[in-house]
Amino acid sequence: MKTRRRPTYGAATRLARLFLELLSRPYGWSFEAIQDELSISERTLERYLSVCRSELVYPDGRPVLEVVRRGDRRLLRFAGSVGSTDANVYQAVFLYFTLTVLTFLEGTVLKHGVEDLWERLQRTLPKTQRLRLTNVTRQFYAVPFAAKDYRDCDELLDKIVRCLIDQYQMRIDYAGVAGEGKTHDFDPYTLVAYRGGLYLIGYSHLYRQIIWLAVERIRTAEKLAERFDYPQKYSPEKYTEGMFGIIEGPETLVELLLLNPETAAFLSSRRIHPTQRFRRRRDGTTLLTMKVRGTAELASWILSLAPWVKVLRPASLRDEIAGRLRDAARLYERAGR
Repeated sequence: MKTRRRPTYGAATRLARLFLELLSRPYGWSFEAIQDELSISERTLERYLSVCRSELVYPDGRPVLEVVRRGDRRLLRFAGSVGSTDANVYQAVFLYFTLTVLTFLEGTVLKHGVEDLWERLQRTLPKTQRLRLTNVTRQFYAVPFAAKDYRDCDELLDKIVRCLIDQYQMRIDYAGVAGEGKTHDFDPYTLVAYRGGLYLIGYSHLYRQIIWLAVERIRTAEKLAERFDYPQKYSPEKYTEGMFGIIEGPETLVELLLLNPETAAFLSSRRIHPTQRFRRRRDGTTLLTMKVRGTAELASWILSLAPWVKVLRPASLRDEIAGRLRDAARLYERAGR
């Protein structure tokens, strides 16, 4: 017969800390963070939860604690905590911080919509909760970098959003990169925010395939009378999977040598690509490998790190980087004469 492990003073202390932390985390605390903070194993945490489920329940029999999933992560929280008054403050903060990230949408219907939600949410909070948000505009802030300006695109964005929601076809006069004109009858699927810019993914009846359109290059857009059926098998995640940025190309295995620990630390703390793998080598360098669909944007990114990153493969990408660096060096050589 298996004997039940007796509770200890240390276990009681850790459980108390767990509950105190959860009081300030209405949206949950990840299993990984709990294990790290309490210095316990996943097996021990599972044992704690088993005890809590059987011993700590509401009058209606529901466990006090619940586990929720966000992607591959498991989070622990009080059951029903998201609807609490305290949680409303967190909702307000999360919404405000999202609003600061949308700085590049200043003056557009998208920004106005979120600002309206923010103001309404604030009004629903009790006075004591609003006081907790006194310094929120200084506590949460986003610094935009090279963001595009959409203040003159308000009417266009409003039309795009309406056609997206109600699944109406559009007729779009698109300038393209060099200003060449193309008119597309277009089924809009997804409005994408990428590096401070907005892009529209959809089906072009002109090209008979899914394409990207940069919103600021849309010269005119007309809502057509025809509606379209949203394709069940399409998803933006699957469509963009493996791409480095938004310019598609053939799948390519890329190997980059990071030449110093600082660069390795800087890049390894970021999700550059879903397939990224970092392997530290004995000589102090780090090998970064990725399998990407298209290297056009990858080349520009590598150039921004040129002194500290060396392309090992593919040879075509290495030659392209070398050629662009030589061209840049010649520009500065002329400037110095």
